[in-house]
Amino acid sequence: MPIDIATAIRNLVTRECPGNHVTAVHSLDKGHTSKQWVVTTDEDRLLVKVPRRDPGPEHLRRLVASAGVAAEHGVPVVRYRRLVPHDAALGGPALIQEYQEGEAADEVWESLTEDERLVLVRDLGDIVGRLHTAVGPHFGDVLGGSRGASLRESVEAEVEALLPGAELGLIGDADTLRSAIGAAVARLADAASVPTLIHGDLWLPNLLVRDGRITCVLDFEHATYAERFRDFGKLDEHIFDAFPAGREVFLDAYAAACPLPDDWERRVDLAHVLHALNMHVYFRRWAPQWAPQYAEQVKKWLARDA
Repeated sequence: MPIDIATAIRNLVTRECPGNHVTAVHSLDKGHTSKQWVVTTDEDRLLVKVPRRDPGPEHLRRLVASAGVAAEHGVPVVRYRRLVPHDAALGGPALIQEYQEGEAADEVWESLTEDERLVLVRDLGDIVGRLHTAVGPHFGDVLGGSRGASLRESVEAEVEALLPGAELGLIGDADTLRSAIGAAVARLADAASVPTLIHGDLWLPNLLVRDGRITCVLDFEHATYAERFRDFGKLDEHIFDAFPAGREVFLDAYAAACPLPDDWERRVDLAHVLHALNMHVYFRRWAPQWAPQYAEQVKKWLARDA
């Protein structure tokens, strides 16, 4: 007879962390790409993540490896206990990590004063700047699965992979889009086009806050080696479009940790269109009602830059 999920989680932790005696297991209603459980033990609390959308263990290996690189560069991250490639009772891989106390930034943001928000975005600028000092050996997968020798090569490959999933009737001609993005890359200085570790999903739900400060960056599931300003696409959309007063504070802290190149604004502009194209394709699959707004952003960029 199949066992219930709480028992499966309890058995997993008991087996993989034999020094911990499990006293309680409860589901945590967090995250979009995984199911999560908080496991209380006689020593501390742990978090168990079970992927929902990507059932392969390579996904979790990338997450752990990326967080490890980030930690080496001073970014506060979760510590991982065990990566289980396959658990029969759970029907797939699982990740056991420490449980971090605190609240997700999106849960407290609306209650903060402007000065309190500025403290958080200053922390964020410093953290993202430190993250972007992690230079990689290639563009692409942190584990080396997919590689690009140059920014141009990696962006071209990304665009080609996205185009089949895009609704070009809402965006425009594919060749025109290829050409415009290629020209935007060509305008960037080669010396500053180096592969850097990016988080890939930087927004308030992935920032943990305690006592008014950012204490942990969560969920490196989309981390990769890329042009560093790619992280600004989601940051601008989800934080600074609604809180423009914080952007200069963020940039000052960021630049102190990782100086800005002369063409950084062009790089951010490229990041915006690639973010919009990625989100358009992503939401066409998972939440189609949101896809047209990102297609419109790509279309407007194309009308301006083509």
